[in-house]
Amino acid sequence: MSDEKVFFDTNILVYFVDGNDTRKQNIAQDLVKRAVQNGNGVISTQSLQEFFNVITKKCLCSKSDAKTLVGMFSEQFPVAQVSVPQIQGAIDICIKHGLSFWDSLILSSANDSGCTVVYSEDMNSGESIGSTRVLNPFVE
Repeated sequence: MSDEKVFFDTNILVYFVDGNDTRKQNIAQDLVKRAVQNGNGVISTQSLQEFFNVITKKCLCSKSDAKTLVGMFSEQFPVAQVSVPQIQGAIDICIKHGLSFWDSLILSSANDSGCTVVYSEDMNSGESIGSTRVLNPFVE
């Protein structure tokens, strides 16, 4: 098992099921499968909620299938429950780094979960916030 805990932003979960970009889908599937094997992946309630919303709005699957996928992800990974202290931490990150509140909440949850990496295509790859580094796995 890898010592480095990794956190998945919503877009990684979406690409896991979205076959419209097979390169990104393959990368997302490899990341998720590796984290399952290593036992080092973490997601949050925010990621699960956004995932359900995005894949059903994009008509990538039915609401029933999306519910099954939410269950699958939550069985494979610990799920960080968004808390008031994480919201306060997100506001601090938002103020200090000029990120959106929602990206800041992902980073706050990742920091509180002890993750050293957040996989996301929405934030600045290579940037470190607290003890967590953002990596965009789709950058070539």
